[in-house]
Amino acid sequence: MLSLMYKKKDKKIKVMNKFFEMPQTESKRRGRPSKVTTVTNFNPSDVQIFRGEDLKFSDELFQPMKTGRELDVILSTEGGLMPGTNLVLVGGPGSGKSTVALDMVADFTRKGLKCLFVSGEMDEIAYYKYCRRLPKFSIVPTLFLKNYADTVKETLEYVFNQGFDVIVIDSIAEVIDMVKDNYRMTESGAESWFLHLQDKNKKGENKGKYYTSFINIQQVTKQGDFAGSNRLKHMTDAMAHVERSRDGLTRSIHFSKNRDCDKDFKMYFSIHKDSVYYSYELSND
Repeated sequence: MLSLMYKKKDKKIKVMNKFFEMPQTESKRRGRPSKVTTVTNFNPSDVQIFRGEDLKFSDELFQPMKTGRELDVILSTEGGLMPGTNLVLVGGPGSGKSTVALDMVADFTRKGLKCLFVSGEMDEIAYYKYCRRLPKFSIVPTLFLKNYADTVKETLEYVFNQGFDVIVIDSIAEVIDMVKDNYRMTESGAESWFLHLQDKNKKGENKGKYYTSFINIQQVTKQGDFAGSNRLKHMTDAMAHVERSRDGLTRSIHFSKNRDCDKDFKMYFSIHKDSVYYSYELSND
């Protein structure tokens, strides 16, 4: 009788052990992605130090892209957007960031430059309505990033590699969030990829050998501060602030940083009917 009890007990233990040894279904974790440790192979012989006189670039890098509008005055000392420039347009919702950016690239496109508008916020219907209100924008080639959310990195790398004079990103936050969500990357990792991709194309490392200029749109916090990290802020060549008065009647653009312009201008603009109008004042000689 006693041996029979032990046999039953042994059988029960075996069944329990078998249960705990069964492969368990892995559940998806929510929240912050796990940190991935990467090993970088450092080779001292790869380190290069340059003098300014050692650097050589094509003369194309010094020919400004002109809109033919008053806006050219604050973009660079030469008048116009310089090739290979990383520009950020910062402002609150409804301040006019997307409108100013699209107005610029519409002028560039009319002059024969190769431009691209990357929309991370608007879909086709919203953009169609936008272009109905401001028909000038309808000539700008547009990539609707929401259609490629699962392959956003590969899509942008492929498209940018075709080569463009100017690319507008609307917005930095949307692109970085999409990369974080779909590739389980940290915000720092997504920013690094974003900056590396722009830096590569700025230097003409694409099929068309274009020194691409980027116009990046970014929101501000409720306190009016730049919403991105300090690294993202400091790695850009120029930062323009687009503001709208509380009564909504006055809009303006001014630069807090611009490596291509040694003057401090404040530009005013208005959106009336189907056009954008600019006027400027010199705030510091």
